[in-house]
Amino acid sequence: MRLYKYMSLASLEAVLKHNTIGFSLSKDLNDPFDFPTAPDVREYGFLGSLTASLKGSIWASHMGVCSLTRTATNSLMWAHYADKHRGAVIEIDVGTAGFLDTGTNAIPAHFGSVIYLNNPNMSQYAGAPTSGPGVVVGELYDFRVDYFQQLQRLFLSKPLCWAYEEEVRVVKCLRGVDEDDPENASGTFTVVRREEGSSMHAFHLPEGSVSRVCFGIAANPYEVQRIVNDFGLEGCLIGRKRRGSYDVQFEPFHSAQEMIAGAEDPG
Repeated sequence: MRLYKYMSLASLEAVLKHNTIGFSLSKDLNDPFDFPTAPDVREYGFLGSLTASLKGSIWASHMGVCSLTRTATNSLMWAHYADKHRGAVIEIDVGTAGFLDTGTNAIPAHFGSVIYLNNPNMSQYAGAPTSGPGVVVGELYDFRVDYFQQLQRLFLSKPLCWAYEEEVRVVKCLRGVDEDDPENASGTFTVVRREEGSSMHAFHLPEGSVSRVCFGIAANPYEVQRIVNDFGLEGCLIGRKRRGSYDVQFEPFHSAQEMIAGAEDPG
C-alpha cells in the first residue's frame, strides 16, 4: 500500500535528512472545524455537551495525526501544499513505515480514510463496544476495532469542502512525548517547536519507508539535481506540463540539463 505526502523542498530535505515524518496534535490542525467531536453524553443530562467537549479537548491534546493522500497527481494539492508545484511529493510504503500496525497506531492507515460531511454527525453511537476493556480518554495506543465508530467521529470526519484531498490519516497517541522523553508505545519522535507556539512530532521512520520522490512541475531542475545527488535518490520522477492537458504528468528525472533542454517540448 502506497500513500503520499505533499511538501516544500525544504521540508523534503528535512524528511530525507532525519528519516522522519510529522504528526500534529489534533488541536493544532489548520481547520478549527477539524476537531475531535463526539455526541452529547446523555446520562450527564444538561452537562452532557460540556462533558463531550471536554473529552474532545483531551483527545485533541494527546493524539497526533499524520495526513496522507491517495494520489500524487492532484493539482490543487500541489498548489496548496507543495509550494505552488515547486515542491515535491514523497511516496510512503505504509507497511514498511509501520502504519498498518494495529499495536502502535490508534488508527492505522488501512482504517484511516477520512469521511467528508456537510455537518458533523452528532447522533448517538449505534450501540456500545461489547468486547475488551474500556478506553482511557486521550490514551489509546493500539487500534480497537470495537471503538471504530467513535474513532471515525473523533478523527476521521471533515467538512465536505476538503474532499478534494482524498485524505488518509494515521493517528498515534503522543501522550508523554517531549524533548526529554522522546519515546512511548507509539514509537520514537523528535519534538519540533513551531514559531507560533504549536509543536510537530517527527516520527522516526524505519529505513526504506520513503519509496519514491516526485518533484513538481515548477521545481527548479538544479535544486532537484542537488537533492538527488545529496541524498543518493534513485527512481525519482518530475512533473511535466503538457499542452492540451490539465493533468499532472510525471516522467523519470535524469538530469537538470535534460530537463532544461526539454522544457519547450510541445508534446
